[in-house]
Amino acid sequence: MKTLIRSVALAGSLLLLIPTYVLAQASDREAVDQVMQTFMRAYPTADNALARQVFRSDGVMIGYSAARGSGLATRTGEQFAEGFNGKPAANEAQRKRSYEIVDMAQNLAAVRVTLDYPGWDGVDYVVLLKTDGKWMIMSKSWTGQAKP
Repeated sequence: MKTLIRSVALAGSLLLLIPTYVLAQASDREAVDQVMQTFMRAYPTADNALARQVFRSDGVMIGYSAARGSGLATRTGEQFAEGFNGKPAANEAQRKRSYEIVDMAQNLAAVRVTLDYPGWDGVDYVVLLKTDGKWMIMSKSWTGQAKP
């Protein structure tokens, strides 16, 4: 009988922890979503303050696209943010971007960004890291190709 009571008590205790874990996950997911919304706003406004707000200065951007030359493009987070010069692309109104949070694990999140630009299609994978209680972009890897 004592074993049954202990088992029921343990099971009940564990069930009480589940909502806390689920709430923490939901809260982190919302925080990642907020970072990504800010990041997405940086593009049409070309606002480097927004990019700096969410992209770690010691982060990295790396990508490759044959349409942009044969070399691998790499930049630090700071260099990437500097590229937002306050002047949106001439065809910004025709550019479409969307994202999906594809995975989260403790203090790490992976986001897929789909880019549909006039003359170019691309995909970014953005990795966010939660340090000191704050989610920020640690890396952005991209690829793309010219549209036929």
